[in-house]
Amino acid sequence: MKMKLLKVALILSLLLFGAQIPAVEASTLDGETTVNLNVRSKPSTTGAVITTLPKGTKVKYGTYNQSWHKVYLNSRTYYASAPYIKQIASSPTTIKTQAASSTGVTTENLNVRVTSHRDAKIVTTLKKGTEVNYAVHNSSWAKVFLNGKTYYAAKAYIAPKLVASAPSKQSGYTNRDIQLFNRTLQTSPVAKTIPAKRTVTFSVHNSSWSVIYEGTKTYYTPTRGITAGTLKPATTTETGYANRDLKLFDTRNQASKVVKVLPLNTVVASSKYNSSWSTVYIGSDTYYTPTAWITPGVAPVQPPTTTKPVETKIQGYANRNINLFGKTHQSSSVLLVLPQYTAVTYSPYNSSWSNVFVGTKTYFTPTSWLTAGAAPSAPAASPQGKVYINTPGDVLNVRATASASSTILGKLTHGMQVDHYGSSNGFYKIKYNGRDGFISAAFTMAIKPSASTGPIIVIDPGHGGNDPGAINGSFYEKTVVFDVSKRVEAYLSSKYNYQVRLTRTTDIFYKPAERPVIAKNLRGDLFVSIHANASRDPKANGIETFYSSSTAQSARSRVLATNIQNNLVSNMSGTGMRSRGVKSANYIVINHSLMPSALVELGFITSPTDVIHLRSEASRQRMAIGVAEGIAQYVRAYH
Repeated sequence: MKMKLLKVALILSLLLFGAQIPAVEASTLDGETTVNLNVRSKPSTTGAVITTLPKGTKVKYGTYNQSWHKVYLNSRTYYASAPYIKQIASSPTTIKTQAASSTGVTTENLNVRVTSHRDAKIVTTLKKGTEVNYAVHNSSWAKVFLNGKTYYAAKAYIAPKLVASAPSKQSGYTNRDIQLFNRTLQTSPVAKTIPAKRTVTFSVHNSSWSVIYEGTKTYYTPTRGITAGTLKPATTTETGYANRDLKLFDTRNQASKVVKVLPLNTVVASSKYNSSWSTVYIGSDTYYTPTAWITPGVAPVQPPTTTKPVETKIQGYANRNINLFGKTHQSSSVLLVLPQYTAVTYSPYNSSWSNVFVGTKTYFTPTSWLTAGAAPSAPAASPQGKVYINTPGDVLNVRATASASSTILGKLTHGMQVDHYGSSNGFYKIKYNGRDGFISAAFTMAIKPSASTGPIIVIDPGHGGNDPGAINGSFYEKTVVFDVSKRVEAYLSSKYNYQVRLTRTTDIFYKPAERPVIAKNLRGDLFVSIHANASRDPKANGIETFYSSSTAQSARSRVLATNIQNNLVSNMSGTGMRSRGVKSANYIVINHSLMPSALVELGFITSPTDVIHLRSEASRQRMAIGVAEGIAQYVRAYH
């Protein structure tokens, strides 16, 4: 009985000793993945996925059992499904003649055995990094010389000890915040972080990594975060002044957005960016402007005068419909519009602009839009088009001015055709009883309304007026969505005899919060706002439709949005425009609506592929039909 207990204790001690140091076993095989293959931390589908090897990846592996293989990556052992690794023939190995004994280093914890067989007795286990004298025994095994005796170990895990030449150190600086690692592996712990623009001493380790030297310590970091050479000194700013009204851009391109405008002679701090552009600093913000627009030094001081110079005022007239601005650039807001032949009082402001005086207020307009002297007699106005009154069961007020609060001159009945003489502030100008009158454009249609008693569909063309929406060069969102909206109106009216009303029938701007109110005043039963998308990423593209999940009509709004998205995407199939799906969002125009509502994004005006269809007449018609059929599908279900 004592002998049996002694044997059990001996076996347990050997097992415990062998378990203390994990060791790799002998020969490895060359293989190739037959699919995209997950590599896991343990031989089980519950093991963490370390990485995924693409199909056709060459890999070193060893047999673990019938289902799993050991996979050797980055000097570590992992596991992968055995059926998806096929063995490939190893390239012939030329065995170099070497001395009876060479010095090597173990690359893993390595079992040393009494014979060259994986089932042979283990004499000891050498830890990873141990120096050892060895000689080649055959293609898989090496002779290991320990304490004057010869043993055997897997040759694949002994690397010749190389006498490393001193690395070529060089100076550089960090071009970003960089992380330092103790190994050439970014998944390993970060030893420390160095901020951008810090001088460092480094040497190239391989094609991707460099060694950083700090005192007696060395670390590894990706080479892309280091720039060789001397760190450039901090940017030198200089003081100057604007030699004209100074436009500031957010990019170095005069076709880009003007962020702000500084008046002539404004003092500015700037630095040269390149031969053409300068960076302008205002507080913590930076902008770009052409260098030629800034003069170094102090702005000229106007000589003092004892009396204020007399401002020369000129009597003249507008030689066209003119915009009056609050600033001397046409990208600023239009504050007032004067019709052609309007008499004006003005004075020159600079070589290009003039001050225009209206009552107690002063505006700016290009001088070329003004002519001195008395205005000629305006030619008799001719109608610019025809519209139909669209007020089923009601009448439309004719007002004295383009305002809903002005005097009512009379009323027009539903379906009546009238000539109009242009639009202003959301009103058409008409002739009524021998004088000018104005009617709300929102209650008109381009085609004669039918006698339908079905639901009233309100279509909202996004943006308008001084709000162009998304921009691609001279191509504006407000233009394309207005065109598509009118096509939707015509399609639903002609094919289904539906009552359709637009929130705007001209190029006028309403605030987002005003549009649901307009839809309510138009007695709408459902509301669809039409837009085009934009992104800084030119790869962003596709069609998407939104509804609000925060209103009492959210369920029906989701059905309306889904019907529109499905029909629109189906109608644009084959064009390459992709579906981005139906989404919920709390946009004001649909979140404040008192009826089922949806907001359609027809595509990205900034996408090189989508913009082709947004510019195309044929594609716009297809989009309009898709939106209209989605609306019709909803109407058939709920009305």
